[in-house]
Amino acid sequence: MTAEPADPKLSKNDPDVIVLPYKFALKPTVSQERKLRQHTGAVRFAYNHLIAQWRDDIHTRTEEKERGIPEDELTPFTFKSSFYDMNNYWNRVKRECAPWYSEVSKDIGNDAARRAHNSIKNWYDSKSGKRKGRRVGLPRFHKRGCHESCSFWNTPIRVNPDRHSVTLPRIGTIKTYENTRKLQRKIAKGTARIAHATISKGFRRWYVSFTVYERKRIPETHRNPGSVVGIDMGVGDHVIVAATPNGDEVMRRGLPKTIADYDKRIRHLQRKLSRKQGPDKRTKTAPSNRWIRANNQIRKYHNTMANIRRDFAAKSVHELAKNYETVVVEDLNVQSMMTRGGAHKRGLNRAIAQASFADLRRRITYKTRWNGGRTVIADRWFPSSKTCSECGEVKSKLSLSEREYVCHRCGIVVDRDLNAATNLAKLAAPKSGVSTIDRTGSSPGMGREGAEKSNSPSGGLAPADEASMVREDLSGRKAGAR
Repeated sequence: MTAEPADPKLSKNDPDVIVLPYKFALKPTVSQERKLRQHTGAVRFAYNHLIAQWRDDIHTRTEEKERGIPEDELTPFTFKSSFYDMNNYWNRVKRECAPWYSEVSKDIGNDAARRAHNSIKNWYDSKSGKRKGRRVGLPRFHKRGCHESCSFWNTPIRVNPDRHSVTLPRIGTIKTYENTRKLQRKIAKGTARIAHATISKGFRRWYVSFTVYERKRIPETHRNPGSVVGIDMGVGDHVIVAATPNGDEVMRRGLPKTIADYDKRIRHLQRKLSRKQGPDKRTKTAPSNRWIRANNQIRKYHNTMANIRRDFAAKSVHELAKNYETVVVEDLNVQSMMTRGGAHKRGLNRAIAQASFADLRRRITYKTRWNGGRTVIADRWFPSSKTCSECGEVKSKLSLSEREYVCHRCGIVVDRDLNAATNLAKLAAPKSGVSTIDRTGSSPGMGREGAEKSNSPSGGLAPADEASMVREDLSGRKAGAR
């Protein structure tokens, strides 16, 4: 069975094309693993070189401005903060600073330039107010052992017909643990095309991730038109509580009990790890073998917990998106939820982090689109828990310890999470006339675009000049501090 060429017209801009990720664990030989490390190290080297040159230019210009040199007489940047300029600069200097560059794929420079461009752009956008969230500091250098990954964009990548191997440039054919028949069949039919591939180092394994443009006909209407469900997200045994506008509970799920068991083991191992001789950067002391074994065991548990959370989220969201046309979720400020309270609520903070609210919302957004539905994002200040789902009475205060909602106006007694889910569902009920939802939806690679926000305020900060932007970060302030 030979693979036929995919349709070259497949593009992520087509309405019938969706972006899907495929990830496979690799079984490289000793020589292939050496090549994988060589490619990831080359990306790290090129990235650090670009960031070092850019930071030197920033420091030089800042010092010149402090000496009173006019703007037009400042030392020009070695390259502009664009992907093309960075890539061209690296192509000019790579033979001098990296004589070994001919041994790796040509996509290494492109990948490093793309990463450096994104880091610098995030810094500029954060300083000027275009990027929301915590302030981004100056791009940092990548260290050995971190960010062990590289991407291939413009070179041929093949999923072999034997369905147990993939072919990567300069590395060769590598066997996979999983069967690749699902992806290989689509490529053979011409209904899918590999956009790019990413090699990454996980816990004790290497992985290849394919970003695939796949032709999939998105239904015009949902199989259950008019159906609405609201989702109240919480922690513990009530991560997902879903209800209809009538108050009927359709789902109540929490994370598997194994998550708590693994978390308990991790905390026990972390206490043991703290009493062992670990690495010391100042004295360049190597860690002991016992420290390495305990640390590897902790990493193994963390990896298992992540897999369990992803499986839980995928199955739960798939069931909701398949059965309901409109899914209403909350716009939670997770960062504030985890920073307030101090050390006495570290257990709650840990539970919030394990719930993975952002991942749940991301999955809901694109899975509803795939099934011909839509996603509604409730306003952050909507009092879903304090509002009575029967009469609409809003309480001024409602503590977390009150797990039942008791309305003093109509006398209804209902579960707190069920009451919140019902109120969320009523926001997009057909009788409410909510029909301003963008049906473009989203794919996994598009973030939160495509979800409708019901009444979300937006604002921005006034852009700052370059001198003030630089001075704040060069003063030694910790990244993210306000």
